[in-house]
Amino acid sequence: MISFTSNLFTLALAFAGASFASASALPRQVTSNQGTINAPTSGYLVSSNSSFPFSYSDRNWCEDGYSPVSVWLTDYEPTTTNLNATGQFPEGSYTRYFGLYTNPNFGLSPLSGSPAPPPSLSFPETDEATLDATPLWWLSVVETATNCPPGLHIPPQYGLTSVQLTSNNVEKSK
Repeated sequence: MISFTSNLFTLALAFAGASFASASALPRQVTSNQGTINAPTSGYLVSSNSSFPFSYSDRNWCEDGYSPVSVWLTDYEPTTTNLNATGQFPEGSYTRYFGLYTNPNFGLSPLSGSPAPPPSLSFPETDEATLDATPLWWLSVVETATNCPPGLHIPPQYGLTSVQLTSNNVEKSK
């Protein structure tokens, strides 16, 4: 004889499986919400293997305790259509991936094992021919929101912002 408890457990498992399947099939969501790159500013001059300031203020539009942000460098002005289903630039479509960082919100302490964004980044070592051919670069931040209302089974949302950098060879390319 099957007990009421085992029937209830089976029903709960079936419901959870159906909910998970439908959640994983939801499309990627890109939003117009995004934070602000405070540094560097647009037009900041970079050169091969040089360090430049970095500061990002997240938008935290879903009021997450922590906001994951990934930082990228491209040789084209990126748009949200350049992001894949996981909010990243596909392999081969970026010059450098600086990393995934976590911004604590609401005065929370940083998460152990999740680095906060660094105060500076390094432009990659780049030969003169590349700098001559590509005088403009874009530093981009993808902010991920994971707890947007109405709650469970909402796929992550991605916001993209970028700032243009200028190589020290921009005058040569004119």
